[in-house]
Amino acid sequence: MNNSDLIVRTLQGAGVRWVFGVPSGPVLPLIEALTQSSIQFVLTASETSAGFMATAVGYLTGIPGVCVSTVGPGATNLTTGVGCAWLDRAPVLAITCNVATPWLERRIQMRVDHHALFKPLTKATWSFHGNPVDETVARAIELACQEPPGPVHFEFPQSETTREAGEMTAEPTLMPNWIRDE
Repeated sequence: MNNSDLIVRTLQGAGVRWVFGVPSGPVLPLIEALTQSSIQFVLTASETSAGFMATAVGYLTGIPGVCVSTVGPGATNLTTGVGCAWLDRAPVLAITCNVATPWLERRIQMRVDHHALFKPLTKATWSFHGNPVDETVARAIELACQEPPGPVHFEFPQSETTREAGEMTAEPTLMPNWIRDE
């Protein structure tokens, strides 16, 4: 099982039914993992639409809506829908893919600092680099649902998408019990 499979398994356990987004290189392993689950990937016209659709799902169901984007311009497009989730207090998980870990600190075409971009629009922003994948996703789900509900962002470097993962250690739950890290 790789990290993409583990993310999908954790989302499925939390009751997520759809993931909205636009496919591109770094996102493809995650989308491929969705095909092996009950979660449907919904192709949207833009990442902005994906954010709005995830907001609507989260607002109407109480289960976090999930939207994905690729590095750089895809992530900046996603912020409009995530901003809507912030203002409407809708639980949303915004997943952005990024360049491979060795390239994260370099200035290259299309790379922007996703954490700086999403910080004012989310309850928290994390990276999977160096963090346990299942625990990070479970924590994000709980924080997104914690009162007041809102969006949570996490970044998935391309080099982490297909890396082998251990078995799940955290059980996803919609009952919030995490305290926001400052």
